Parts: sequence; structure tokens; C-alpha cells
Amino acid sequence: MTKKIPLQMAFLAVLLVSTPAVADDGQLVATWNALNVVLPSSQFTPSTPWAAQAMVFNTGRRYADADYNHVWGTPPCDAEGHEWYEADYLLTNGEQPWQQLTSPFSSDEYYLGARSSRWIAVDVTGDIYLRRTFTLEKPIAGDLFLACGHDDAPAEYYLNGERVFSATDGWNNDERILLTPQQKALIKINGEENVLALHVHQNWGGAFADCGLYEADLLRVVELLPTLGAGPWPCCYYLLNSNDELNALSARDWTGRCVDEADWAWGYGPLSNSRDQFLVSYWGSERQPLLLRRHFQLTAGQLDQALEGTIELSCSYDENPKVYLNGTLIWQADGWNDNNYAHCQLTDAQKQLLREGDNVVAVSLMAGYGGGHIDLGLASTIIEQPTAIDSHPPINTHPSTPATQIYNLRGQRLSTPSAHLPKGIYVSQGKKILIAK
Repeated sequence: MTKKIPLQMAFLAVLLVSTPAVADDGQLVATWNALNVVLPSSQFTPSTPWAAQAMVFNTGRRYADADYNHVWGTPPCDAEGHEWYEADYLLTNGEQPWQQLTSPFSSDEYYLGARSSRWIAVDVTGDIYLRRTFTLEKPIAGDLFLACGHDDAPAEYYLNGERVFSATDGWNNDERILLTPQQKALIKINGEENVLALHVHQNWGGAFADCGLYEADLLRVVELLPTLGAGPWPCCYYLLNSNDELNALSARDWTGRCVDEADWAWGYGPLSNSRDQFLVSYWGSERQPLLLRRHFQLTAGQLDQALEGTIELSCSYDENPKVYLNGTLIWQADGWNDNNYAHCQLTDAQKQLLREGDNVVAVSLMAGYGGGHIDLGLASTIIEQPTAIDSHPPINTHPSTPATQIYNLRGQRLSTPSAHLPKGIYVSQGKKILIAK
């Protein structure tokens, strides 16, 4: 390849831009898992209906712009002055009665296959208030998500009298929020009654009110190569003269770990040709194709940890990227994806390309009309602490039976009979199980 920058400038840049080491511990992230049911919701566990005390304000009038987000009524306080969402509220028997209804609460006759409590008709405006009670006999180890589907807004959700979520506009049937530790602490775990109370307003176009609780999966995410979200990232890059030159270039000449980078420019990415969110270093993408290399270091322990979990490539690009890991093509795409990110999970074979010590992710992009940019990252994720685990004795059924096939946490099917497996956590029939000897 033809040298594009003065050699002394490249050497100076090498002194200024060091190869990053991967963070030792990564970041603990609570992630949604609809299988970890604490309290079922209509949206995520539609096969399990739930009952609640309901009060409905159905105006019977079709929506008009003047009615937008107008709340038509609120349950009265009880004789002691308690509000409708408080835990010790006593149901009133006034002009507007409470009634026990069963989920789902929708304007459709059926919602996700279950017959609805149709509290209002499509395009008729009104409000629904629900009080759902539940008990828990033991602590919940992990973080909690509140499933809080609402169509429309205003909408508000309370746990034992404290508001934990509200929406002032719009609708979202699969809304869910991660409770803070303080909000989670509102839940009684000694067998006493808890109250999950909610209000959802209906404007037009269908109504839905939902609630539930789900334990989070706790994952440890290690950014092998961070994207722009963590700030500009060091790299070296090389500009070619034409797309024909790029197409004629052999990948082995520039994608591996041991490539001579003396003629490459060193700087910080992302690279872009316009003053958009990706412009850290300028790249004339309308004239010249781009080659880019990013290094990261792995210790032996970090390599073992990465191989145990999943590894995902994230890439925002314009245009026609080809991405290589230590000299081997792992992903490519046609065209561009604007400001979005493509996500690709590496296969087991691709993960084996990682090495202790220096690793390189290399990417090529073609020149094209219009915009041009590249931002990419690589992250490793492992299960830090399994949640929603059922404790089972050893399963004695032959493991070849499909219903009782057992997998490890890496998704590998085990041929060892369950009775002979060591104590630990496995997956069977879509659930995590604890085999205790």
C-alpha cells in the first residue's frame, strides 16, 4: 500500500495513542428476562390471568381533541382519608363501585389469546383504576422489573402507596422499568399483603392496562472495544485511492495481528465526513475507502471469561463494512444503517479467534456518495448470578428424551445422565435448575 502520511507523524502518534487494556471487572447490568416471573403480567405471561379490584370511569363518548389526556374521574378517599393507591385503603361502596375483574384489561375481546375484561370500547375515552394484591414468602435475590403496560396516558403505578412509575403521554403495551433498590424495598417479603395499584387513561384507538413483576438477570458486561458511548476510541487508519483498489486488496495484508502499521495514521474514532454525532476524526468518505484497525489486550483470565459467555459486535456504518477479528472475516453488511447499530453475536468458532495478549478488530468501508461514518465495539457478556432458579433433585429420566435434555449455561447439551452431574446450575425445559446432591 502507498504511504499516506509522513513516517515521523505516525511514530509521534503511536507515542500518544496507546493500545487499550480491557477493564478487569466490567459492569454489572440488570437485564430483562420474561421467564423470571414474580408476578405475571398480561403482556409477558398471557397464559396466567390475574385478578384485581377495578374502578372504571367510562364516559361513553367518542374521543375529541378537547378531551386529550383528560382524566374523567378518581376513586374517592375511604372513610379514614386514605387514597385509592394506599396499602390500607378500604374499598368504598359509593356511587362508583369497585368490582373484581380478571386480566387482561383491554378494549379487545381477546388479548394475546386470553379473553379480556373489556372495560371500555375502542375510541371511547375514560379511565381505569386497578388494585392488585399479592404476597411473597421469601426475599428476591436479584433486581426487579415492573411491567407497566399502558394505553394510553396519563398512567401511574404505586407499590404499597409509593409511586414507582408514571407516564404523562403516549402508550406502550410492553413498558417495563427497573425498580430502584429503594422501590424494591417497598415490597413486603414476610407473607404480608402487598398492593400494586395503577391508573391508566384511555384516549382513542384501543385501551390496555397491565402490571407485573419480573426478576432481572444479572449479567457482567466487559467492553472489549467500547463504542462512542464511552467516548472517542484510539485506532489507526489508512485511506485508499478507490473502491477498485479496496476490492483488489488481500485481507491477509492488513487485517491480522502482526501487520506493520508504520504507514498508518493514528488517532481517535469514530470517523465521519460530516459534523454529525460520529465526527471525531474526519474521513473523506465520498472520495476514499477506509481501512481501520483497533487493538485490545486480554489476560489469560479475561480470555477464559470471554470464551465462557457471549460476545457481540455492534456497528454503525456507512457504507458496506467488512469486519475482521485477528485476520478472519466475522461480519459484513451492504449499504448503510444511518445512526443505528447492527448487532451480531459471534459464533463459538469466531470466539476461538481471540488470543491472550494483543487482539485486533479491523474493518474496511467503501467510498460512496452522501454521508460516511464508522463506529464499532465488541462486548463480552457472562451470567454473573442466575435468578429465578428452581431447586430439583437429580433427574433420573434418560437424557436423550427431548423433554428432559439438559444443557450447561453456555447452551451446550450434556450427554452425562443428570444423576451423575456435579452439583450446579443447568438448563432444562427452558428453565434454569439447581441440581443439588
